[in-house]
Amino acid sequence: MLDFSVQERRFVLFLLGSFLIGCAVNLYRQTQSSSALSAWHIQQNELAQKINSMPGIHPERAATTQPAQGVYLSNTLLQRKNRLITKINLNNASSEEMQQLEGIGPALASRIIAFREANNGFSSIEQLQQVKGIGPKTLARIRDRVCVK
Repeated sequence: MLDFSVQERRFVLFLLGSFLIGCAVNLYRQTQSSSALSAWHIQQNELAQKINSMPGIHPERAATTQPAQGVYLSNTLLQRKNRLITKINLNNASSEEMQQLEGIGPALASRIIAFREANNGFSSIEQLQQVKGIGPKTLARIRDRVCVK
């Protein structure tokens, strides 16, 4: 019924062998990726335990977010993260918020607020250079962390 020539048989065997090798490679990749993922979860859990055992970190007051299995970020770590990624609005920031900026202390923060109140707010970030104590270097250092709305 199925009369194949020698060349056709070889080609069919080649296709069958390629298919089996492909299945074996796919199975190998799946087992390797799942073991690497479980190793990553174990590493994250160990890191969370180290962080929670640090002084000043209170796991019982951990945030409700759960980035990975069993990994919790404490409130203080979330506050640090938010401080790094949120921009401070110069037109309504408090002195404490401004002091989170690099190089801005209580005296400079109060001068910024005084300038803001005297000039009905900031219309651009460059106006910060008009505040005594803020020059081009300080402005360049904090430019990415401030905004004017």
